[in-house]
Amino acid sequence: MRTAVSLRLALSFLGMGSRKQESHARKTLYGAIAGIAVSIIPLILVLVVSDGMIEGITSRLVELSSSHIRVMDYYRTSRESGTAADFSQFAYSLVNTNSGGTITHAWGEREGMALVVGKDARSGGTIRAVDPSWFSGENPAMSILETVEGQRLLAGSHDAVLGEKIARDLGLNVGDTFRLLTFKTTDGGRRVPRFTRFTLTGIVSSGYQELDALWVFIPLETGFQILPEESSNTFINVRTSNPFGTIERSRIEVLKMLPDGFRVYTWKDLNRSQFHAFTTTRTLLLFIMFLILFVASVNISSALVMLVMERRKEIAIIKSVGGSPATVSFAFLLAGYFTGFCGILAGLPVGVLCALHVNELLAWLERGINTANRFFHSLAGDPDTMPVQLLDPAFYLENIPVTVRFRELFLVAAGTLVLSVLVSLLPAIRAGREKPLDTLRKF
Repeated sequence: MRTAVSLRLALSFLGMGSRKQESHARKTLYGAIAGIAVSIIPLILVLVVSDGMIEGITSRLVELSSSHIRVMDYYRTSRESGTAADFSQFAYSLVNTNSGGTITHAWGEREGMALVVGKDARSGGTIRAVDPSWFSGENPAMSILETVEGQRLLAGSHDAVLGEKIARDLGLNVGDTFRLLTFKTTDGGRRVPRFTRFTLTGIVSSGYQELDALWVFIPLETGFQILPEESSNTFINVRTSNPFGTIERSRIEVLKMLPDGFRVYTWKDLNRSQFHAFTTTRTLLLFIMFLILFVASVNISSALVMLVMERRKEIAIIKSVGGSPATVSFAFLLAGYFTGFCGILAGLPVGVLCALHVNELLAWLERGINTANRFFHSLAGDPDTMPVQLLDPAFYLENIPVTVRFRELFLVAAGTLVLSVLVSLLPAIRAGREKPLDTLRKF
């Protein structure tokens, strides 16, 4: 019975009862609902965008750069690292001899730096000498490596595949030739430059420019010839069946199959600093959004304080006819709860909708900003302006993968409701302590 009374009283505070009256406090409650709704929208956007950005970057780092597991001949003492053919055969043997069945693919690679000389310019490049089969359809990582032009093909010893940015910077198209400047050591110990000519067969993009901006792929055998062992890294990229679940188990299995001198690193070891930076940035952004939501929730408390002052006579009458302080306090707690609930109902769907179309929203905002920018610059007599990019592709994904996690949405909704009740405690307690006799004497 008391709960029903508190519920009807709370609904009347929000204007849902049978008798409506002009109330400034009620308008303030409606403003609190709007404030919570508006605060939830960017919170959901930040949550979904940060999760999608981290997930997209992580998948590209793990699949296209560090691989699931990296095997390195750390001291360069193993005979398996002698020639490209021996190294590739050794990589294949890891797949054929693993007893646990967690290793699915393995490819040899040598990585170093060189000067790339194109038609119009020159640039430093990250030379990745890979087994030509790395580009085959058998490699699942190729699903996230887009072919911009030509083919991902290293059929000849002097074929090459370039990342999109370095190809554009050097003015290269498929079929063009370019040169790599490396160094070789003579029998006398002198280091002399060596130019090697390559033909561009394909241009690729991972969608994350910071990762692939300087990529130059060449055949593994050619890489062993032109990249000095002492100034490059030679390793085996191992792909496992479950890189995010059983990676440590796979690492131990690989370690057991290796001779002395090899070291094994997982993708977590190789990318620890990047993932720490991602997590810290995400946490900071969510904390800022939470502060905005908290400030919006404080409006509930101020609205309820005004409501207590406005409804003092009504509270006194309820208490004088037998209503307990707990009944009155509970009514105000319910009013705060319903305010937060209405804010969630209004803000959560809009936030999810914006998150699902975040790429389109960003493109629309960029077009609007650039149109306005060109208009105002043309008025000033300077029509040439640099285009504005909200998310620079040099540092962010060109297209944000959107994944809505309902568990996180539930936590946002539950946290908002708890926050709404907590900020309602003080006004509710104050309402429960109202003295009916003192109040009625004033009226």
